[in-house]
Amino acid sequence: MLLASNSRYRIILTDTPSTTIMIGWEQVSGTSPTVYYGSTDHNTAWANYPMSKTVDRVISYKGMNNNFAKLTGLTPNTNYYFVIHDSEGTSQRYWFKTAPNTNETMSFISGGDSRNNRLPRQNANSLVAKLKPTAVFFGGDMTNGDSDSEWQDWFDDWQLTIATDGRMFPIVPTRGNHEGSNNSIYHLFNVPSTEAYYRITFGANLYSIYTLNSEIAAGGTQFTWLQNQLATDNALWKSAQYHKPMRPHNGPKSEGNDEYNNWAQLFYDEGVRLVYESDSHTVKTTWPVKPCSSGTNCEEGFEREDILGTVYVGEGCWGAPLRAADDSKVWTRDVGSFNQFKWVCVSPAQIEVKTIAVDNAASVGENSNNSVCELPTGINVWTPSNGAIVNIIDAALQAPAIAITSQANGDYIANGTNTLVSASATDNDGTITQVEFIINGVSIGNDTTAPFELVYSFADGAHQIETIAYDNHGLTAHDTVAISVGSFSEVIDVATSDDVEQKESNGSVYLDSSDLELVYDSYNFNGYQTIGVRFANVNIPQNAIINNAYIQFTADGNYSNTTELLVFVEDAVNSVPYQAVNYDVSSRNYTTSVYWSPPAWNSGEAGSAQRTPSLAAHIQNIVDNGSWTSGNALAVKIEGTGVSLTSSSAKRKAESSEGLAAPVLHVEYSMSAAVLNTDEFLKKNFNLYPNPVDDILYIDLSEANNNWSVQLFSLSGTLMYSNVLENNQLNIAHLRKGMYLINIIDDQGKIHYTHKMMKK
Repeated sequence: MLLASNSRYRIILTDTPSTTIMIGWEQVSGTSPTVYYGSTDHNTAWANYPMSKTVDRVISYKGMNNNFAKLTGLTPNTNYYFVIHDSEGTSQRYWFKTAPNTNETMSFISGGDSRNNRLPRQNANSLVAKLKPTAVFFGGDMTNGDSDSEWQDWFDDWQLTIATDGRMFPIVPTRGNHEGSNNSIYHLFNVPSTEAYYRITFGANLYSIYTLNSEIAAGGTQFTWLQNQLATDNALWKSAQYHKPMRPHNGPKSEGNDEYNNWAQLFYDEGVRLVYESDSHTVKTTWPVKPCSSGTNCEEGFEREDILGTVYVGEGCWGAPLRAADDSKVWTRDVGSFNQFKWVCVSPAQIEVKTIAVDNAASVGENSNNSVCELPTGINVWTPSNGAIVNIIDAALQAPAIAITSQANGDYIANGTNTLVSASATDNDGTITQVEFIINGVSIGNDTTAPFELVYSFADGAHQIETIAYDNHGLTAHDTVAISVGSFSEVIDVATSDDVEQKESNGSVYLDSSDLELVYDSYNFNGYQTIGVRFANVNIPQNAIINNAYIQFTADGNYSNTTELLVFVEDAVNSVPYQAVNYDVSSRNYTTSVYWSPPAWNSGEAGSAQRTPSLAAHIQNIVDNGSWTSGNALAVKIEGTGVSLTSSSAKRKAESSEGLAAPVLHVEYSMSAAVLNTDEFLKKNFNLYPNPVDDILYIDLSEANNNWSVQLFSLSGTLMYSNVLENNQLNIAHLRKGMYLINIIDDQGKIHYTHKMMKK
């Protein structure tokens, strides 16, 4: 079969998603390209397809001959197969699925800023094919310089969003500041407006997404259009996407005052509950907020409003150089800095937003074509201090609450046989219909009546327990803990997204370098420097036996001169992210140094020569600390010594997380029941009830006396209550309803962390 001369395919939503799709491609040569399509798969036998559509628009732009054909009158929620046939042959067979025209649950991906780092961009693109969303909302800055070659590379990379069976997923594109003009969006995606702002509504009236243009005036014509559209929109949920954030979470970024002054109050007044922003190359979620002008809780024009407020998420990390999330507000929920996008699940009752880290895309499984809102195996969901899921619920409804009460995050169990797993779940405006128990990503069973529990035998090893509470309105709540069981060995590899260079002449910290010079940087006369590398989410249980640990670098260039380095592990149980603050690397406390004189490096190598000496003893000291918790962060610094401080050629250069290969922390550890099962407290008769509790919490502890005390913390770590344990009971009637963490302190001052408690 002769192949057609077309490539760089894309499908775009420009109209009703259930009945219309825009197919775009580059026509390299040949004439009379025609789309042949139908709801039955005829592979590449183009003449067997019952329908055809010729090209509606051709535009030569960015070095490509862009063709667009709009398919209309399609059947909702239906698979359509198509080929493009021209005078030279037939393309491969591709297919797409129209969106439902009813208000059933749908999933979406939102992100932006893919710019110039192709590896994370390709990782994110490949995850689109694996997650299989209803659509992708892309927040602009596709390329760095808006050049022909960059756009051609971008579309080449976009082909990774096509699944292995040929399924394509529609894009809803936004203009960013790195798009030189509106034409880059209009000519390459044939969006319905030359000004690049438009509205798409999914379902009967489930969800409207307003794509706005922050690179033109937010007021004037655009404001009038937005105001009129929102006033007549009866969608259950309304969202907006645009590039420049109103209140960026990276300090050097300028404020989006034009967007704030024109859109913020309108969003709140018209019930826009979720907004996607990009541009700052950070990760952020906010609490629901509304505009304000003054008051104790008003910061930068917003204050928290949990019931009817707007949640702002972003801020673009699809491949652009990462920046520090160093400008949080009182209404910020969580921030970070890593390659990511948002996974959004929309149902009539609620919207769930998860942040997906994309760097491990190759090891992630693939959803089925019938899945909606599922997460494939191996997916890396960001779990910050305020939880992995941002829930936006119908103002008239309240989501349930759930907490695993039998185990706490980081718990160690010597023998996992017949282990009770239990959870407390409540719903203030309805009933809990069931609680689902998931062990290591596999659903084990459901319990429909309180107390919600099951008995499970854990094999020796590391495990994740997840519970999901379902209420009678279809709303859900999640809780997850990681535990370790018995005696076992484990190997983990953690890639960094937080590596920096500190210039020693003035202490300035560079966050976005594409490589790491160890330790002389000749670029821009930077001179001698100290390297900082931080690894987040290091899943090592407390008191694990560290058998081996090192950092694996990838060489960026050929270097053979003798080099002398010192490697230090930060003496902290949870290293904080690096910031653009002078001497932020060298000013921290560290363990003693490890000497490293690496052999010669050849570009692209990532073997034994590029590994640090063992850091096992230093990491052992940290995980033995009683405050260490699995999932905390570790950091190291690397500085020169000896010849490396006297010769600018005595160095090595490694790839960075902003370059082609991030440094990786490799740890081999083991757990020993014989060593770890020494806390007699765990063997004593202990019971806490009722849970959930109204006013009086009873604690049965046979060994307790009046010298024991209790502390209650909020889930964010704020101490809410501290008192002695009198008569084995606590009166907590004065506390707000919600979830709390309990510490019991014995008469020797030892803290015994128990589990979560729910106040009704």
